[in-house]
Amino acid sequence: MPRKLTEPVFDTMAVVGVGLIGGSLGMAAKEYGAVRRVIGIGRNEQKLMKAKLLGAVDAYSLDFATGARESDLVVIATPVRTIIPTLELMAPNLKPGTIITDVGSTKREIVEQAVNVTPRGCSFVGGHPMAGSDESGVEHAFPGMFIGATYVLTPTTQTSLDAIQKMSRFIDAIGARVEVMTPEEHDAAVALISHLPHALSAALLHTIMKPFFGSVSERKAQNLNSAQVLRLAAGSFRDLTRISNSPPEIWRDICLTNAGEIIRAIELLKRNLEKLEQAIIDRDEERVTRFFEEARQVRQAHLRSSEK
Repeated sequence: MPRKLTEPVFDTMAVVGVGLIGGSLGMAAKEYGAVRRVIGIGRNEQKLMKAKLLGAVDAYSLDFATGARESDLVVIATPVRTIIPTLELMAPNLKPGTIITDVGSTKREIVEQAVNVTPRGCSFVGGHPMAGSDESGVEHAFPGMFIGATYVLTPTTQTSLDAIQKMSRFIDAIGARVEVMTPEEHDAAVALISHLPHALSAALLHTIMKPFFGSVSERKAQNLNSAQVLRLAAGSFRDLTRISNSPPEIWRDICLTNAGEIIRAIELLKRNLEKLEQAIIDRDEERVTRFFEEARQVRQAHLRSSEK
């Protein structure tokens, strides 16, 4: 459990988009003393009122300019394709010395555009907390979300050292571990460990969709009854499909802003599935066993490293 700071890293933090991640950041920053005050900014007053009642923010504003002027740290926690338009909207009103960060799941396109939009005297530090839930909304936010999590920062050569140091102290204060990467390194990594699993989960559900929702004659031909099939669904099915509960608009934007890396990841997956398929076609016991054994070894190595 993080120890509450005696002196905050920032006086006032603005959170634009007080949902699950933005709300949890607001709660964590207040709980562990990383900031003195949190302002929620958005267009939906009802959601902002809920965020205040839940303790995610101390005050809120529907006016992006007012919130920008008052803040030392601005966290843009909106969907990835609205991060830069939000920064453009706030930029004229940011005071010198303000640090702007985001929590987007893709980084290269955002960081490239942010360099040209960030006002002189301010610093943009790309960010991505590797934490979350298949739920959405501030009602699911909680201050401990980031404890033990990796929090990626993707600074550029134009990012000030002071901004990187302050963001690192902020992240440490809320219990997360800082990982500094280039935007390109980040996007390649998350395509494999985050974006591909979501695509795979959706593809699995599409694979079983036709037996469930096809015509009666199709279902009879396959000798499938949807109710019977669902009754057989247990742990592995639930684990693989849980993340498909996420809002589809979020994953549309992620796919379109990290297209190249996601396509490469899908090609790698297809090659591995084809390798397994051919081993099964050939009835090659050794190759089939080796396929699953190698996967088990990778999984065990990951578990050992995460326990250190």
